[in-house]
Amino acid sequence: MISIVIPTINEEKNILLTINKLSNLKNLNNPEIIIVDDNSTDNTVNIIKDFIQKKKLDIKLIRNYSNLGLGYALKLGYENSKYKFVMFLDADLSVKNDDINALIESRKENHMIVGSRYSTKSKVVNVNKIKFFLSLILNKLISTIFKLSIIDISHSFRIICKNFKLSVKNYTHPGFFWELTLDAKKKGIFLKEIPITFLERENGVSKNKTLKMIKSVAYSLHNIFKM
Repeated sequence: MISIVIPTINEEKNILLTINKLSNLKNLNNPEIIIVDDNSTDNTVNIIKDFIQKKKLDIKLIRNYSNLGLGYALKLGYENSKYKFVMFLDADLSVKNDDINALIESRKENHMIVGSRYSTKSKVVNVNKIKFFLSLILNKLISTIFKLSIIDISHSFRIICKNFKLSVKNYTHPGFFWELTLDAKKKGIFLKEIPITFLERENGVSKNKTLKMIKSVAYSLHNIFKM
């Protein structure tokens, strides 16, 4: 049994597709789905509420009434989950069903397993090449400096054995995931990554703006070198 945490902000074009995707997965047996909405201003929340009324899945909706950040939403979902394993899944349909199934199958005691965009067997589709290259370089740099066993430390798509408390200061992307990964290693959690196919979103607007990401990187570099 697993809990799946899905952060949302203005995902009215994707959230129902994401929920239906999960309902059709072969490896999911009555999962707990926790959707943490970070103050959407579109119809996202109403769509979720309407689906919950149909009671097709075990869905819990948590609402933030101000924008507290992607990392805060994931941490809130993690802390309110009831099962031993917790998966983080974006609502932008960027990963395939087979990769979700593979990540679920890979879950293991005392492990954090990341769906990697940077493995030799991974594929990326329709992604901005410059943005991808910069992300790869930064991830490799941090991974090398801290002697990590994985490269893609900034990807949100991961499954965690829920046996440690999240202690992260930066709630923005990608800094939250860097700090989360390093904190897990520090606490004795084993790190592993599996190759996936990563798809650029087709609907909605990415929340990962360049300036916000630069600020996130700077803040987390300050934090992690003090760890």
